[in-house]
Formats: sequence, structure tokens, C-alpha cells
Amino acid sequence: MIVVLNLFDIIPGREKMYAEYLRRVQPILDRHRARVLVYGRTRMIFKGKTPQEYCGIIEYPSLRNLRKFSCDPEFEEIRALRDDATENYVLTAVEEFATMDDAAEFLENGGDGGE
Repeated sequence: MIVVLNLFDIIPGREKMYAEYLRRVQPILDRHRARVLVYGRTRMIFKGKTPQEYCGIIEYPSLRNLRKFSCDPEFEEIRALRDDATENYVLTAVEEFATMDDAAEFLENGGDGGE
């Protein structure tokens, strides 16, 4: 499983542009078997300096699904709606460890997964 963390701000005055992106992206996400885990506004920062107001966490079955979504012609057609309506965008793909012990073992072995 791959989880994509999106942190961003919407440029004032471009809320409707971003709303159009949200409405049009959902069927594309569905086609690539992606699932929105969380989508909302940031309410509190406990540690660090990530002041973005919005956050989305999207799950993909695999890195391959994420890549296919990213290269989907229909997504490429609407990508500018997202990019032109947002700023301070952080987009990170995370591959999960099965357990915390697996993560600890990975780190104990120098963080080398052989990839």
C-alpha cells in the first residue's frame, strides 16, 4: 500500500477553481482504485513548521497505481486546476512497513532495503 500525503494552501480567490478540481478528480481516483482516507483542514500543528491549511491523505493499492493515476490523460487535463489554485504544496508518497518491528529492523540494518 502507498499513502500520499498532500499539504497545501488554496490561493485566496481561487477556491472555486480548486473545488472544480475536487469534483473532477474523484472519478479518476476511483478508476485507479485510490481511496481518500482523510481530506480536510489542518486544525493544529503539534510539532514542526507545516503551516498549510489543507491536508489530504490518499491510499493507493501500489506504487504502480499511483504512477498510472499521475500519468492518466484525464488527470493531466485537470492538473492545472490544482496547481494554479494552490501554493505551499507538499506531496509525499509513503510506502508502509507491515509492522513497527519491520521499521525498526530496516533502520537497524542501516535503512538499506536493497532497492
